[in-house]
Amino acid sequence: MKAKILGMLICSLFYISVKAQLNQRFDNTNYKAIYFKEACELMAKNPNLLLLDVRSPGEYADTSKYLTSNIGRLKGAVNISIDSIDKHFNELKAYKDRTILVYCSHSQRSRRVSKFLADSGFKSIYSLNGGMTEVNRTADAVFPCKSSLYTTSMPYKLIGADDAIAFIRDKNNVVIDVRPASQFNGKDTDEYANVGRIKNAINVPLSTMDSEMANLAKYKDRQVLVYELYSNDAMAAALKLNKAGFKNVNVLFDGFDNFLINTPSSSKLRKELITGTPSYKIVGVRETIDLVNNQPNLVVADLRPKEQFENKSTESFYNLGHIKNAVNLNAADLDTYLKNKPKTTPILIYGAFTSAMKGMKDMAPADVSTVSKQLAAKGYTNVYLLYDGIYSVVWSSANVGSLKDAANILEDHKGFY
Repeated sequence: MKAKILGMLICSLFYISVKAQLNQRFDNTNYKAIYFKEACELMAKNPNLLLLDVRSPGEYADTSKYLTSNIGRLKGAVNISIDSIDKHFNELKAYKDRTILVYCSHSQRSRRVSKFLADSGFKSIYSLNGGMTEVNRTADAVFPCKSSLYTTSMPYKLIGADDAIAFIRDKNNVVIDVRPASQFNGKDTDEYANVGRIKNAINVPLSTMDSEMANLAKYKDRQVLVYELYSNDAMAAALKLNKAGFKNVNVLFDGFDNFLINTPSSSKLRKELITGTPSYKIVGVRETIDLVNNQPNLVVADLRPKEQFENKSTESFYNLGHIKNAVNLNAADLDTYLKNKPKTTPILIYGAFTSAMKGMKDMAPADVSTVSKQLAAKGYTNVYLLYDGIYSVVWSSANVGSLKDAANILEDHKGFY
């Protein structure tokens, strides 16, 4: 129950951040949104560039009460939070003719500030796509100046999906899954939490870690990776381990769900590293793009409320368009729609956001994970669940360089509200 409440809290914070997202149709007009490689080139060419971090002081200093907000910063950045830009505007005027690179956690706030500064007469404004989230997800090869720029005061290291692969393959390293046993064993009452686990991981739930610390002491000198479905409990566990004398603690950034969707569902890599996945296939944005583009008989089932599908929600941040060729159905109507189709029919299911948000207002009319499980139980052999929903497609199309083509599978999408 505690894990469920924490998960919903994380989702609530994510939901709030969605409402702060600026419509990316303003990109490349009076400011420019750029990716990491371009950012490295921009900084190399502009030694007097101002790095502007518009997150809260707690996020900037890694002292936020929300652990998942403590994800490091870029060296040399000046911190002026978005809600204090007006107060510090006269100070910023000194940089009016200088190049400014703005960043935040997800690039929502940085876009808003970039537009404000550009509209105020600043000449050369750039926003870093994906913010510190993508900084932590991205390998050094993709973000070449990351190693010289990234810094954090947290006593553990955040590891993205690519780096985690090499870590897990090294048999000298220890992987600790801190989820409740029900999630670790795939028997949780919430279907969205039954997504599998890393092979050879040991299960030490956060709730029992203090009492298990003596048994874990034998790993003190080893490299340790802790993870959960998201990140909050893993970060809390990492702090406990560090306090107990563990010196080489790593956290799987963005949690197991992000790691899972970055390993294609039918790949050798997923089979090598992950076990206990459900009977349906959990996919991310890249696999969704490939399905839509390469599966001519694909059924795309959008399970959101009709007003969201038609971009008529009174809360405009829900109006994201839909995936190409999608049909808007509720869970009951989906059975009827599929009635005369072969059981081998590829079926892509999605909602608005992650499946874990099923308890939040208007997120989805049904738990899309449960619907996916039910279809697989009825004999459908190619059921794909877009785990993080259409929002992940929209966000990735604007913020992840390798997923820019996600925009091509969106229809009736005009950017974030």
